[in-house]
Amino acid sequence: MRHQPNAADPFALICRALRASTLFAEWPLASVERLAKTARLEQHKKHTQVLAADRERREVLVAVSGCVEVSRTSADGSRFVGILMRAGDCAGLVRLLQEIRAPYDYVVLEDALIVHVPSDALIQILNDEPILWRSVALFALARQRDNAVAMQQRVLSDLSTQLAARIVELLAASAISGASSPGRSLSLSQGKLGSMLGKSRQTINKELGKLSDRGLIAIDYGKIEVLDLPALEALAGSGSSR
Repeated sequence: MRHQPNAADPFALICRALRASTLFAEWPLASVERLAKTARLEQHKKHTQVLAADRERREVLVAVSGCVEVSRTSADGSRFVGILMRAGDCAGLVRLLQEIRAPYDYVVLEDALIVHVPSDALIQILNDEPILWRSVALFALARQRDNAVAMQQRVLSDLSTQLAARIVELLAASAISGASSPGRSLSLSQGKLGSMLGKSRQTINKELGKLSDRGLIAIDYGKIEVLDLPALEALAGSGSSR
């Protein structure tokens, strides 16, 4: 007998979250429900780290709400930010490969509700229903495309363009998580923004000043307010600042 959903039912919430995600959206309901029985739903507070106790735990993460930064930090403190997980996004798919060690950091930027899917349970369902591997392949190809675009932007774009793109991305994440304000502002330190782009706080301060001089943003201590979003989006997608 099919499970009857309830607004306060974690199982029903997990099912809805999986069906709303980019990875599982096309799955049959029965397959989603089978996977949901193996998953768990967890609330993660801002500034905490998901999987902090076991960074290599083999789970696929599906964001229900909030925003989570997926990054890696080297021994010398250099930091690379891969993606920002928002509602419907997935991360950790590489953990389906048992031989891959993936010590990523999942830092919560805005309070997040996340579905934790055990990799082994997911693999079992995929092997039982091989047609479902198609969704994994399409998801992986889309992620590869996004990574290629991001890499090209880092190589071919100047820092103003990269900075504009990051601010636009963070603003979108903030809006989806429900944390945005009418003034389109971000509570974000220049040091944090610098670490996202692999630049010093001083360099970021200089570039933010340029965007401010152009009337695109206003900067204050720990805060960036977007004044002209269309122009900032145009700069972010231009490939070079003009």
